[in-house]
Amino acid sequence: MIRDVDSKPIENASVIFHLDGDKGNMELKTNEDGKSIIDVLPTGSTMRLQIIAKGFQTYGQDYKIDKTDMAFGIRMKRPGEQYSIYKPHDPDADAQKDDKDGDSGAQKTPPPSGPPKDKPADPSSQPTNPPSKPQ
Repeated sequence: MIRDVDSKPIENASVIFHLDGDKGNMELKTNEDGKSIIDVLPTGSTMRLQIIAKGFQTYGQDYKIDKTDMAFGIRMKRPGEQYSIYKPHDPDADAQKDDKDGDSGAQKTPPPSGPPKDKPADPSSQPTNPPSKPQ
């Protein structure tokens, strides 16, 4: 396992192997080369690989063990910035960021045609001043 930014190995990260169902799990640490080796996973089983390293996003992925010798090259990423209600956000930019892969399924509605609702289309269609009430 290596850092995504500079491709340097991550030492002493927790690598957890979860076998399908209640067949157990095993936790190992990575060495100075960012590697962790296990040789007791049964071929044909499904394993969930989970990696926890201080200062990096937690990684998790399911894999089918279909060979006796498998290697997984994982690039760990730094955590992203948390969303804050106290910072200004551009809703259009957030929508584009969320839909960058184009499969969100949400359809954007086109802007309404015609004049804005708070302004009439024609100044001559403005209502005249209402008659004042007698006092």
